[in-house]
Amino acid sequence: MSKPYKFNWGRIKPYKLYGAGKYLIAVVLRLMFKIKIIGRENVPGSAGGVILACNHLHSIDPAFLVAATMLPWRFIGKTELFQSKVMGWLYTHCNGFPVDRSIIDRRALDFALAIMEDGRCGLGIFPEGTRSPDGKPMQAKAGAAMIARKTKADILPCALYHEGKSLKFRLKVTVRIGEMIPFEELGLGDAPNKRQSREASEKIMAAITALWEQKHD
Repeated sequence: MSKPYKFNWGRIKPYKLYGAGKYLIAVVLRLMFKIKIIGRENVPGSAGGVILACNHLHSIDPAFLVAATMLPWRFIGKTELFQSKVMGWLYTHCNGFPVDRSIIDRRALDFALAIMEDGRCGLGIFPEGTRSPDGKPMQAKAGAAMIARKTKADILPCALYHEGKSLKFRLKVTVRIGEMIPFEELGLGDAPNKRQSREASEKIMAAITALWEQKHD
């Protein structure tokens, strides 16, 4: 049995494959799916210091968000995606990094904070923590709010919508980008506070849900 992929926690800077590959990703996705992107005017000039938060439908959701924004993001992905050497290498060089969802993963949190402090990439996160089984937005976990509080980051809410659980060839996929939520509107103080964190998480997820509810319109 081959050894699992070993992630390099010491490297913060983005990988070259992502920089060149995002254009290929955009072309391939447009050939495979009927992609509709709404809200391009809300995409910031730079991803640095921004948290992109989106509902989660499929494992290739980060690719849709890259194609819609064309900005450098580093996406949090479950550790299971990094189990094999081939897929672990691919996800890593596409700017992903693993998080162990079974625990409070301090190493992944510290890595996310380092990304935000570095400023060359924004942070891509799916607040629900897992893919929705029925396609509908679910309750958000505290991760996005926790990182926002520690970094004073603004939130860029996005929503992915398509009908059906599987991504079939030429399926219509809508990516909707919302208006930036300034950090000040999240109501987060300097110190950890469960109520503030819960309310901020609800605010982030409410913005995502409002975008999702517009579907293909």
